[in-house]
Amino acid sequence: MNSLFRLTPRFSGHQTRSYATGSPKIGAGRGGIIGFLLGVTAAGSAGYYYLLGEYNNASAALLLSVQELQASTDKVKDYARRIEAVDRDVAKLKEITATKKQLADLKVDFRRLYDTLNIEHLELKTHVWGLEKDLSNTTLVEEKKD
Repeated sequence: MNSLFRLTPRFSGHQTRSYATGSPKIGAGRGGIIGFLLGVTAAGSAGYYYLLGEYNNASAALLLSVQELQASTDKVKDYARRIEAVDRDVAKLKEITATKKQLADLKVDFRRLYDTLNIEHLELKTHVWGLEKDLSNTTLVEEKKD
């Protein structure tokens, strides 16, 4: 067996590689970092642009909402002014208008006045009738004398 070992070439000590791989480049690390930074910058820019658009949309919606709120507030203020004016008018009318008791008292006064006028009218009629009777009696007496 010894001879067999001697005849075969010794590969164990002299092994060579039949393929070649390049040694890692030193600039590849730098390129990876630069690529990563460019990717992060591009993604950040796109995100910032998207957020800026969303911010503008939200700001426009908020501004529109504030304007609508201002318009409704102005309407409420106008309604409040109108209500205050009507309230003042009602208060003035309450001061001017008569109460039910005052109206009842006025009715009683008007009935008394009407009754008084009616009685005076009847007395005047009676007096005029008496004058007419006296006048007719005096004319009859004078006619009889003639």
